[in-house]
Amino acid sequence: MNTEQRKAELAKIKQGTPTMTGVKLTYHGERTTFDVYSIPLSILTYNPYNGRIGAEVKSYERQHHVLDPDNAEDVAIIEKFLWDSKPDANERTKKSLLEDHQQRYGIVTADGKIIDGNRRASLLNNIWRDDSIPANTKQHTQYFEAIILPIDADRKEILRLETTYQMGEDAKVDYGPIEKYLKAGDLRDEGFSDSEIANFMGVKAKDVSWYLRILDLMNEYLDTYGYTGIYTMLEETEDPFQKLESALRGYKSGGVTKMWGYDVEEDVSNLKAVAFDYIRLGIDQVDFRDIIRKPTKTQTDASLFANEEIWKQFSEDHFAVVDEVTEESVDDIIRDNPDGDLKRMMRARDTAWKDKVAKALNENFNRSRDKLNNKQQAAEPMKLLQKAYSALSAVDTTQPSFKGDSGVEEYLQSIIKMAKKYSDIFNG
Repeated sequence: MNTEQRKAELAKIKQGTPTMTGVKLTYHGERTTFDVYSIPLSILTYNPYNGRIGAEVKSYERQHHVLDPDNAEDVAIIEKFLWDSKPDANERTKKSLLEDHQQRYGIVTADGKIIDGNRRASLLNNIWRDDSIPANTKQHTQYFEAIILPIDADRKEILRLETTYQMGEDAKVDYGPIEKYLKAGDLRDEGFSDSEIANFMGVKAKDVSWYLRILDLMNEYLDTYGYTGIYTMLEETEDPFQKLESALRGYKSGGVTKMWGYDVEEDVSNLKAVAFDYIRLGIDQVDFRDIIRKPTKTQTDASLFANEEIWKQFSEDHFAVVDEVTEESVDDIIRDNPDGDLKRMMRARDTAWKDKVAKALNENFNRSRDKLNNKQQAAEPMKLLQKAYSALSAVDTTQPSFKGDSGVEEYLQSIIKMAKKYSDIFNG
């Protein structure tokens, strides 16, 4: 069924008897009364850019093609994304739809595109195709209860309605952590202001500004590694991006308390590059903050970046490692594996990168943080001496490398000299 045929069928339905009347809906800025109709699902199409599955759809389209809700194969893909987004919740909703029927109406356009209710519609279709369910039990699942919008609903109004009734009203917890950023970006691209987007999403304008800055940072991260448009690579990264955006914004402003004279362009750019690598590495969030945390009046050596001497050495050693690594391009991987699982292939690419750099980067971080901790404890000599004694006590002198490593003797002589120096100061 094509678009014109859908329009004609829906126009006929609107001439019939509604199943509900007097439903209030804000439409083009005005509170308007609508009726709800029972619509055969066979004449409706999914919205592949539903906020619930935005990351999956955009990532799929980066690898393959733009999803067509009129193509049976693409419909199956959209339905799989909708199911996989919340399988446990979908099982419960499916049971409810079968036993209690549809309790909440949806919204569709005049040409049959589902604006609100894609998940419920997909579950109704799932029930109807389930041959294990008796026909007389599932008759009602052939139909979708929905408002049919006037023919003048443009893309901007559709996006507004979709956002308002999904992310503003339909339990935000239903959506993945990345989806709100993608939705805010889509609305920005359509020309909506931060205030308008905030109204649609049920948040404050400052929250939208925050979402958009984080999305821009996420996009820059994806671009850095060739993952442009593959938003599934952002899973479990929301917290570090939030922390990084806040830190970068402070450092770029140049107004950070008790800070060395870093270059706002070059040094902050290097900080971002290093932070991106550690996000990709999957560093623990507590450790991640030790790289980027802004200093305070009472804690000047708050992070590696906050201490000039430590940062210079740390970043130099970091780039010496990562700059030597070469990777197969994302486009080449996709070209050679056109039907491969994109997420799995990209995860394998990340794993190969980690195998090359993880040991060196972790050692560099731990070594640099030890220096930072020593700086922080400089006014507490007892703690540092205990730490030094503990480290020396842990040396296994039976290992062949104790005598075989040429650097051991040099360090021993330095330790002896330093211990004598401290002893002389103590007794002087």
